Amino acid sequence: MLQNVLHNLIPVMQNVATALIPLAMLLAFLNTRKPTALRAWLWRGVYTGMTISLIVAAYRLISGLKREVYEGTTLVFALIFELLLLVVCWQAVRNETRQASSEIPGWIVMGSVTTLLLYPGLEFFLFPAELILSATDLVSVDLLVGILSCLLGLALALFTCLAIVRASRILPARVLLGLMTAGFIAIMLQQSIQVVQIMMARRVLPMSKGMMAVMAPLINQQSWFFYFLLFVTLALPLLLYLYRKPTKPEGLNPAQYRKLLMLARRQLRWGAVVIVSMVGIFCLATFGKAYADHQEEIVPAIPVTAEQGEVGIALEMVNDGHLHRYSYRAANGNVVRFIVIKKGGSAYGVGLDACDICGPTGYYERDNQVVCKLCDVIMNKATIGFKGGCNPVPIEYKVSGGKIVIPADTLEKEQDRFR
Repeated sequence: MLQNVLHNLIPVMQNVATALIPLAMLLAFLNTRKPTALRAWLWRGVYTGMTISLIVAAYRLISGLKREVYEGTTLVFALIFELLLLVVCWQAVRNETRQASSEIPGWIVMGSVTTLLLYPGLEFFLFPAELILSATDLVSVDLLVGILSCLLGLALALFTCLAIVRASRILPARVLLGLMTAGFIAIMLQQSIQVVQIMMARRVLPMSKGMMAVMAPLINQQSWFFYFLLFVTLALPLLLYLYRKPTKPEGLNPAQYRKLLMLARRQLRWGAVVIVSMVGIFCLATFGKAYADHQEEIVPAIPVTAEQGEVGIALEMVNDGHLHRYSYRAANGNVVRFIVIKKGGSAYGVGLDACDICGPTGYYERDNQVVCKLCDVIMNKATIGFKGGCNPVPIEYKVSGGKIVIPADTLEKEQDRFR
């Protein structure tokens, strides 16, 4: 039960928090600007981004839209708008004018918010939709727990963002902009890596050894950018403590100043809420995820050898519809792993226990589904054996004499992937 909760809560929480924490910082900064029309542009961006994401999610479920093209395109536009936003905001603050509505164009605020939401927005709608569509029984405790877990993850992320906005009311615009910039930089770095990853997968960029040596650690450790975002957010309550007793502005009478001090104390309480939320999210994203994933064990690969230049797997060994893993020792000693799964009828999915994006991390079976061990992406069984995305790298094979027959040369050629 706990495993089911964590498997659904953590992705939703992390996905929503990644997008909304920078937006909460932006809203906190815009609250210091006059007039208030810029906040209306922000909300227009929220509505537009979520509406487009909903439409695209529905279209993908109906037509099978390729996510990589959509995500790569939206991420590039997001990077452009986010950079523009940071430039115009710093220009406005540097000019030290409070009539800054003309200096921060509303369309840039709206464009930044819209494009920032397009990538996580798609996952936000697809995750619960696929959870429901993949359920074998629409009236079950597991499905109910899964949906409630998604809602709990959403609520935790939204409450955290509310606390950020409430806690930041007394901080100066320049301080808030500094926090916002750090948060956006964390997101932009992650977005840049995702763009390069997609371009490599689509062969737009070469997958040379040098490129893989640089990108593989960055791709595998993308969660560190999320942790950095949480760390930046933790600076907010620390700054609140420094501003716990604001200087008395000129023209305020004692009663008004006492009201200002009371507001500062209230902000400190919201700051404490931010700390608790950040620690909770961090623990769930690290220890909680490790606990949830620890329950999944990869079935040991069965060693196989070649006879007369071919590796044969008896069909009766793989006809149960479950994932089967095998290992072949190449001539140079490297162990090449491959998987076999019956997709239905007489169709089989045969591929390496590795993909072009995540490398030789491997796959495991969870709830009768094939899942990438690294990125936790669920494979569509029907597409196993075909190129693309996080699918296992397809390998040549044929069905003959009651066996799946794989040329040994095919496995020898792939041994570099498993070094």
